[in-house]
Amino acid sequence: MDTSDNMDKTNDLPLDSSPTMVDENQNNFFSEVEENREKSFFKNSYKVLARKYRPQNFEDLMGQEIMVQTLKNAFKTNRIAHAYILTGVRGIGKTTTARLLARSLNYETETVNEPNIDMPEIGKHCQEIMESRHIDVIEMDAASRTGIADIREIIDSVNYSPSSARYKIYIIDEVHMLSKAAFNGLLKTLEEPPSHVKFIFATTEVQKIPLTILSRCQRFDLKRFDHDMIKLLINNVCEKEMISIEDPIIDLIAKASGGSARDSLSLLDQAIALSNDGNISEEKIRQMLGLSDQSRIIDLYEFISNTEVEKALTEAKDQVDIGIDPVNLIESLGDLIHELTRLKVTDSNDDNLSLGPEGFDRIRSLKDKTSVKYLSRYWQMILKASSEIKNFSKPLAALEMAIIRMAYISDLPTPDEIIKKIEGDNVKPSEKKTSNSELNNSIKAIPAVSVKPVQQEKIIEESSYADPKSFKDIIELIRLNKNIRLQYDLENNVSLVSFERGKIELNILNNDEKILSTLSNKLQELTHEKWSIVSSLSEGQKTIKEARDDDEFEVRSLIKEHPIYKEALNEFDNVDIISIEEVPKLSLVGNENDDKDDRVENK
Repeated sequence: MDTSDNMDKTNDLPLDSSPTMVDENQNNFFSEVEENREKSFFKNSYKVLARKYRPQNFEDLMGQEIMVQTLKNAFKTNRIAHAYILTGVRGIGKTTTARLLARSLNYETETVNEPNIDMPEIGKHCQEIMESRHIDVIEMDAASRTGIADIREIIDSVNYSPSSARYKIYIIDEVHMLSKAAFNGLLKTLEEPPSHVKFIFATTEVQKIPLTILSRCQRFDLKRFDHDMIKLLINNVCEKEMISIEDPIIDLIAKASGGSARDSLSLLDQAIALSNDGNISEEKIRQMLGLSDQSRIIDLYEFISNTEVEKALTEAKDQVDIGIDPVNLIESLGDLIHELTRLKVTDSNDDNLSLGPEGFDRIRSLKDKTSVKYLSRYWQMILKASSEIKNFSKPLAALEMAIIRMAYISDLPTPDEIIKKIEGDNVKPSEKKTSNSELNNSIKAIPAVSVKPVQQEKIIEESSYADPKSFKDIIELIRLNKNIRLQYDLENNVSLVSFERGKIELNILNNDEKILSTLSNKLQELTHEKWSIVSSLSEGQKTIKEARDDDEFEVRSLIKEHPIYKEALNEFDNVDIISIEEVPKLSLVGNENDDKDDRVENK
């Protein structure tokens, strides 16, 4: 077979005649790829609700009527400040307000050429300012630019006139993050800036800003959104987005937002994404937020109040296992305690927990089963438990310990019941009144062991100490004149060596010689006489505090030997003397024939 002819035929084919793809198909292919890429780009360019529904003018600002009215009047009367500071919680609209203020200061249209709060149409500079790209409106994040070098850039540029706008405006966000040197560098410029320069500061922690800065600015505290305002905002956005959402879900989102408009819209965005089929269920939202079902919170409370510890622990663990945060769980229990207490005190018909008719009827039935004093105990324990759960490495363990404490506290008797039990009286305190003689006899039980009063309070007019006879009289005179620091030093930091009229010798224990001059000047002021206050190295008497501690130790020792205290130890665990106080006789007994002036109360 002769292959030369075939080779010749092959060589005769044109070089560009590739059979893989015709030009028409190739062009269609690339155009289709480009079209898909463009569609994909726009598909991924979704703008979140918090950015999409940012206020575009001052009329859109919710809940800030006082600030808007103040600015409006200032602009009308040409009383425009050179520096403003905006403070409030996160997501309340500080940065947005700062940009709106910058827009109004530089507002310019074909018919308007002056600062104007009312901006009926988009001005010449408005779009660029709202998009943070205007050359004369400089935004700086103080969280990332904290040093004096960054402030020097501002100081060097303020002397230059604005390029196109009316004012050169500096917006500094999170201004509290600036260093001390940066604040000091800004002081002079902030006090006397050029007429074409305005400063707008925004911060969430205004207490960290030096007073020297605050005093040079007009301050506006942006109000936190209340529950109803958040609900109104969410409803408006849902209406514009054509989304159907139920009121209980809106309540949950509003409560979880913490008064922040941005947080509420972010949570709404998340809820919409969670239920892409258009069915936003309350159960799903609770799982998303890590919140417990309110009916299960009521169940948990009933287990605790009935001392069903095992059931309470099981219920708490089940809720944590399905994703409920222990902190949210204890706080939900606190909300229930708060609502029960309000119902008990006010008999209100407001369903603040959004329980629905059935759930609200349940807690109304519970309010009659628990007294206010037990609810108050629960509240205090929940406050402590919330902090423990946040700080402990094992939140569930801390939660369970809190539930156990709350369950067993319901079995503990009240102080009145403790006294009755010790005295062998089973009658409830409300059914029997203790006579004055009985109460007098019970109170005399402790003074019968010759207990000395810790300290006898003397209610004497200040004029009685014009001629002090002792060092204690001097301390009392200082106390009556409310010189707390000097009183503290005299009671804790000095030892009396000698006392004479007009001359006192003291051993200064903390080596603070200023005490001598301060005391001398004060005594001269109060007694109209000169006093010589001398420092000595000699060992003096015990300090007032040491003497008081010795007296209290003696009293504690005597109390611990008393039969009532010993009987209390047998009845209850972990009994101890917390404090010892003097109790006036007449306030307890009303017996004017008793010569004793003091009583010692064992708590």
